[in-house]
Amino acid sequence: MSACEADCKTVCSFWAPVEADPKCYGEIVLQRLFETHPDVQKLFPKFVDLSKEQLQNNPGVQAHGEIVVCKLTEILKSNGKCKEIIKALAESHAKQHKIPLVNFKIISDVIVTVATEKLDGFGPDAQTALKNVLKTFQIELEVFYDELGFKP
Repeated sequence: MSACEADCKTVCSFWAPVEADPKCYGEIVLQRLFETHPDVQKLFPKFVDLSKEQLQNNPGVQAHGEIVVCKLTEILKSNGKCKEIIKALAESHAKQHKIPLVNFKIISDVIVTVATEKLDGFGPDAQTALKNVLKTFQIELEVFYDELGFKP
């Protein structure tokens, strides 16, 4: 078993609540992202002009958050065999959305923070495992961004 597979398994052992309610957890992640990094909100055209109050219980935020969490769950369940998933994300986020790589680091940090706060027993070992999975994701994403020639 590779280190990435072991990390995925560790995170998955705590992930059932997230997988059961991706819309809720995704909304929490995006709300926290916009709260802690308000400049990132401008990268989301649907949300760019919305106030903090307008973002609360917003169906668009919930839907996008659900997509984020479902993709992460898909990556975790792939046990490190996720190059095609990441390639597709790179293509859409580089070509369509023009999202700089640094923003994946930012949302990764937010995901770890939210998981630590919301998942029972998500201690240092699980946090490190999730950080490792997300770092591997970022490295592989950067490879695909480079292949696409995307340099924001």
